[in-house]
Amino acid sequence: MFVVLGLLTLALPAFAGGRYYNHSGSIETSHPNWMNAFPDSTSLASMSLPGTHDTMAFTNAGGDLTQTQSLNLRAQLDAGLRALDIRCRHIDDAFTIHHGVVYLNVNFTDVLTTAVQFLNANPRETLVMRVKKEHTEENVTRSFAQTFEWYRNQPAFNPYIWRGNWVPTLGEVRGKIVILDDFSGGTYGIPWSSLALQDDWTVPTIFDIDDKWNKVRAHLDATNTGSPSTLYVNFLSGSSAGAYPNAVAGGVGATRGVNDFAIDYLVGAHVQRAGILMMDFPGAGLIDAILALNYRMLPASSSLPADLSTIFRNISYTLGGDAESRWYGIRDFIHNAAPGRNWHFMALKQSWGAWMHYDGTFLQSDAMDGYTHLAFTSRTVTSAVSKSALESYVNGQLSSLSGNTADRATQLFNRVKARYPFQSWSVVVKQAPGGLSNWAYADYGKAAKLTLGDYTYAVQGYSAQDGVYLYEHANFEGNVVRLTSSVGRLGDLGFNDILSSIDIIGPYVGTFCEHIDLTGRCFSTSQAVSNVGNVAGGPWNDVVSSVGVSIR
Repeated sequence: MFVVLGLLTLALPAFAGGRYYNHSGSIETSHPNWMNAFPDSTSLASMSLPGTHDTMAFTNAGGDLTQTQSLNLRAQLDAGLRALDIRCRHIDDAFTIHHGVVYLNVNFTDVLTTAVQFLNANPRETLVMRVKKEHTEENVTRSFAQTFEWYRNQPAFNPYIWRGNWVPTLGEVRGKIVILDDFSGGTYGIPWSSLALQDDWTVPTIFDIDDKWNKVRAHLDATNTGSPSTLYVNFLSGSSAGAYPNAVAGGVGATRGVNDFAIDYLVGAHVQRAGILMMDFPGAGLIDAILALNYRMLPASSSLPADLSTIFRNISYTLGGDAESRWYGIRDFIHNAAPGRNWHFMALKQSWGAWMHYDGTFLQSDAMDGYTHLAFTSRTVTSAVSKSALESYVNGQLSSLSGNTADRATQLFNRVKARYPFQSWSVVVKQAPGGLSNWAYADYGKAAKLTLGDYTYAVQGYSAQDGVYLYEHANFEGNVVRLTSSVGRLGDLGFNDILSSIDIIGPYVGTFCEHIDLTGRCFSTSQAVSNVGNVAGGPWNDVVSSVGVSIR
C-alpha cells in the first residue's frame, strides 16, 4: 500500500486528543471490542487491563472528595476499560452503590444491566468486576452473600456471570463478567485475598503524590517480573481531605499527578505487563498506553488491530523535545508494544512532504508543536540497490524537481519507483531548517540523503522482492538487474559481459554461463557472491552472457 503525506500545520493544546487525565463527560478514544484480537488461550493474568476505582462515582453527588470518574459506565466500557470497582451497600435486601457514606444514585441492577447490554453488543469481550461490601447494612433479612447470589441467579444476569474461582483464559469468559469476590460468606469468583494487590490509598497532601506513585511503580515492576499465573491489581487512586482524587490523579499546578507519572512510565517501555490498573479520571492516552501492552502477545506474523492507530495518536501527546527525542520515544513505545516487526519511524517538523510504501500497518499522529510522528511496517528491510547507486541516481533528479515539499516527494518517489520497481521506497522531503532538531528518521544503511538549495531529500529502499540480482561492480555496486526466469542473452537487457557480483533473495538458484543460451563454461550458486572473480573455474568477471534461473 502507498500513502502520500503533506504537513498540515495545526495549533493544538497540550491535552488535545487526551493524555493522562480526563474530567469531561466524553473521551477521545474508543475500543469497544479490543479483546477480539487475542486468542481464546490468552490468560487473564497475562493481560494489561485498564480499570476504574470507584467506577460509579462519576457524578458530583458527594463533592470533589468522593467523585473519582467523569464517564458513565457505558462510556467507560466503550473507551476500553475492562475492570470495574463496584461498591455495594446492603439495604432492604438489595444493593445500592456507594462511595463510603455517599449514595451514588445508582443500584446494582443498573450496573449489571449496563454490563449485560455492553456484552451483548460485544460478545467477545470480558469484564472484571470487583464486588465489595460498602458502608453499613440496614433493614436486611439475609447475608450480603445471599443477596449477591439472588442477583446472580436472576434470568437477566445469570448467563453473563462466570461461576469459576480461578484465573481464567479469555476463551472461558468471553461475553461474561468475572467477579473479584471481596466479601465474606462464600466463594463467588476469584477471591480478593488471592490477588497480588497494591491499594495504599491514603495520600495526606499533594506533596505526597510522588510517594503514591513510587508504590504504583514498584507494583508495576513486580507485575512485570512476577508469576504469569498471578493476577496483579494496582490502584493508582488516592485521596484525603488534603488531596482530593482529582488532584492525586491529575496533579495541581507544577505538582504532577499519579496518572501523569504512569503514562510516561508505560509509554517509556519500562514494563511489558501491567496487570489490572484501577484509576481515577484516566485520560485517553493512559487507557491506550495500557491497552497497547497487550499487542506484544500477538505473533509477529499476525496483523495488528486497527485500534493501534487511535492508540498511536493518543500516546504521541506524551512525547516532547526535538525530533530526535521524539523519534526515540515512538521507537521505544512501538518496539515494546509490537516487537518482532520491521518498523520504520519518523519525527518531522514543518515543512515536509512524503510519499511511501508500507506493508501492514501505517500510523500517524496529529500535528503537535509543529511535529508529526509516523510509524509503519515493511515486509523486510532488505534493499537490492546499493547506497552509492541510489545516491547517484537521486542526485541526477534533484535539479528537475519543483513545487512544494509534497510535490517534490511525489515526483521523486515516482521516478525512483520506476527506475527500481523491484522493491519498496519511502521519500521524505524537508524544507530548511533540517537537522535532528527538525527531523529524524530510520536509516537502515541503503538510503540516500542529499541536499539541493532549500530542500533535503531522504530516500530509503526496503522489501526487495525475491529474485536473482546481477550487479555491474563487485560488492553489489553499480547498475542492477533482477531476474526471476532464465535469460539466454544478457545483451537484450544491456548487461552482456559486465557481471561482477550477485545477490540472491529467496529460493532461487542462478547458473551463469560465458556464452549466450547457457553455453560454454558455467557455474551455479544459491548464495550471494560479492565478487565473481573469486569463483573457481574463472575468470568470470565481465564475461557472463546468459543466466539460468531455477527454484531450489
